[in-house]
Amino acid sequence: MRVDQITLDRLLALIDKLPGTRVVVVGDAILDRYIWGKVSRISPEAPVPVVNVTHESVRLGGACNVVHNVQQLGGRASLVSVVGSDGQGKTLLDSLMAEGVDVSGVISHDERPTTTKTRVVAHSQQLLRFDQEEKAFLPAGVQEELLSRLNRVLPGAGVLLLSDYAKGILSPETAKGAFELGKKYGVPVFVDPKVSSIDSFRGATVLTPNNLEASQSSGIDIHDDETLLEAGRRLLDRLSSQSLLITRGEMGMTLFETGDALHVSHIPAVAQDVYDVTGAGDTVIATMSLAFAAGASLLEAAVLSNMAAGFVVGIVGTAAVSREQLRTILSSSPLFEPGSGHFRPEGFRPRVRL
Repeated sequence: MRVDQITLDRLLALIDKLPGTRVVVVGDAILDRYIWGKVSRISPEAPVPVVNVTHESVRLGGACNVVHNVQQLGGRASLVSVVGSDGQGKTLLDSLMAEGVDVSGVISHDERPTTTKTRVVAHSQQLLRFDQEEKAFLPAGVQEELLSRLNRVLPGAGVLLLSDYAKGILSPETAKGAFELGKKYGVPVFVDPKVSSIDSFRGATVLTPNNLEASQSSGIDIHDDETLLEAGRRLLDRLSSQSLLITRGEMGMTLFETGDALHVSHIPAVAQDVYDVTGAGDTVIATMSLAFAAGASLLEAAVLSNMAAGFVVGIVGTAAVSREQLRTILSSSPLFEPGSGHFRPEGFRPRVRL
């Protein structure tokens, strides 16, 4: 579809269709721990700040943050992943079930710790992060069980979403099996890839690398429109993907769609005070997948995901946008022409047909 066909009314109607739409997420389950405090002095033992801890909190990270975003938008999420048989794994599962996430696809593994990232934050500034994780790929038997559980939960889903944080869940064999099941059930596959494993996701409906990942994967330093277009073309050819969404921070997003010709649409970032980009990519692919499953075009889904991401980067730590908040963001966005509800011409750079 063309940019000038997108209207505020159409996007608001799509938001109304999100409740009950089902997305299955396969990927790395991560527990995000936060230690919050204040700094008023430097340690006499070493030149480091002394953090006076005020409280601690936990949030859903990685693929768990993706399903959290789906649920917050009113969708129904099923998670297929592996956690450790430890306290962190129990915390993750309890938090997911409390949100109504289907966790029948989650395996508790005795020989693998739950991936946990602990961040120390003072005065809205992250000072330190330390990780507890095992990055090795799962044993063959566990991979087979993971795909067996995916086979049980996938029928009837609108999108199969692969969230790769390079923590060992999405091995080449698991990715291949997931794609085969997506094809078996006619479910489109959306992928948030890591550079090291991007070739495992050939043939995806959509891939959503960020600017750095797209640069590294294509071998092209993206610094202007020309290099952006060349990197996009090279990645689409290399990965045989139907489309590609490159997220570009303050430069917005660029959507590449194949078909009778290559169509490129640039989506501007909405002005926003950025406090923390943690989990913004999760919000992008969760919103885009859910919207597409609810009937949006890829371009409409990308616009909605751009609006959602612009909201969460203004919050410290992993976060999600609710359906009501997304409606408010859209209704007050300067990118829509008052009265007609169409995008302002200056809101998008020209659509490129190559």
